[in-house]
Amino acid sequence: MSFSPSQLPPFTHQVLAYDTTAAGDASSRRNEADFADLLPASSRTPEDNLTIPDPSSVLAWVDVELDLRRLADVHEWLWIAGRPMPPRPLHQQRLLNREIAVTERLDLHLVWGNGRMCVKPLPRFLLEPRFWWEHLRCSSLPGPFAAKQLCACGGRRERALGLLFSYAALIAYESDFHIAKANYLLPQEVQWQAWRKLVEELLSPEYIYPLIDPRFHYGELRLSRLNKIYLLWKTPFRGYVSRWNQYGSFFQDNLAWLASSTVYIAVVLTAMQVGLATDALGKNKAFQSASYGFTVFSILGPLVASY
Repeated sequence: MSFSPSQLPPFTHQVLAYDTTAAGDASSRRNEADFADLLPASSRTPEDNLTIPDPSSVLAWVDVELDLRRLADVHEWLWIAGRPMPPRPLHQQRLLNREIAVTERLDLHLVWGNGRMCVKPLPRFLLEPRFWWEHLRCSSLPGPFAAKQLCACGGRRERALGLLFSYAALIAYESDFHIAKANYLLPQEVQWQAWRKLVEELLSPEYIYPLIDPRFHYGELRLSRLNKIYLLWKTPFRGYVSRWNQYGSFFQDNLAWLASSTVYIAVVLTAMQVGLATDALGKNKAFQSASYGFTVFSILGPLVASY
């Protein structure tokens, strides 16, 4: 029986090493139906309760790990925040003086700002071919949905492939590999030659972009522009991620901009005050309206900009 590429694992090389003395031989370990041990140790519910992986709800955990809904909501505007190209390798991120900040949220993966770039560590389950076969296979929905070429996996495979593709770009050289290991972005047992073989299989399709989630058509995304996108088109008065947790850090990052804006507003308000004191401009309705509008702007503008 033949399978389409979307039903097969994107690689066949065994990357993860298993302790054969603790849990039988490696082959039996890989054939287990329970992949919960490849998932995080615990997770937090919306009610702030802690739960542990359940073999019967593996897909629910995968959906949390691969959640990209916030970026999907503003996908048509992502060209403002980043360029349509793979992310640059980790060694080049170092040359750009960007600190690697570990995040477990996929919607923050490759988002950068203030000298830091968020990177989600590569989940163990994405390095296990059997997991792809059992839980990340792509097949058409039955019935009337089949004609629309919808996938029964709900886009999980595309998001998973996109994350794996981003790592193929981040870890291009052996120096990138060591940077990733030093920052705990890869499981410690992964070896360089095994990684090379995985990337070779992953990039074997001539054109991989149709196979991955559209978010990963873009590489690095600038946080300041994502905040503006959310502020203007999604959630007014609230950005994508809060950039400052203290007023001190806000003023430190924006001191030059705040100082120049304050001086400019003060000069304009002083000039308007002098103008209103003259006979020619004091009775001019257009100038009075302009003075009124700029006064309101000078009061509300800094408050809006702080968000």
